[in-house]
Amino acid sequence: MKKLEGIEMKKELIDLEDVERLAKKLAPLLKEGDVISLSGDLGAGKTTLVQYLTKELGVDDYVTSPTFALVNIYFGDFTINHMDLYRLEHPDELLQLDYESYFYPDGITFIEWAEMGQGYLPENIVEINIEKAGDSRVFELIENNDRSKEIGEGLSESFSD
Repeated sequence: MKKLEGIEMKKELIDLEDVERLAKKLAPLLKEGDVISLSGDLGAGKTTLVQYLTKELGVDDYVTSPTFALVNIYFGDFTINHMDLYRLEHPDELLQLDYESYFYPDGITFIEWAEMGQGYLPENIVEINIEKAGDSRVFELIENNDRSKEIGEGLSESFSD
């Protein structure tokens, strides 16, 4: 996996309650048009984080990984696009999808394995990495653009409360 560049906002997540607390702090910072990249190993918790975030964003449906469908769409406070690019063999496969409506959304898009779409991803994508660290997880927000920095500042403030 490529090393993400930028200032990192890091948070250790010990258990599912920590993931839920993070989602409660992150969700209010998201807005229409945001595209969130989620990277990390299999089983790191990408889908779990999306489940908690979509709940906080008003989605009542059970959120599942779109590994085989590539995209699941949910409705809550926003239209939520949940993509999983794990099965792509080449980024050009995105041309078979209406990828621009997901990468420049009227709602919010979460993309698991976004690195598989290199060359097509929007410049202002918010990059989140989740890594396994023993029994816990390490959440990293890569602050490499204005939108990511804005979210990072908001998260830092809410965690200092």
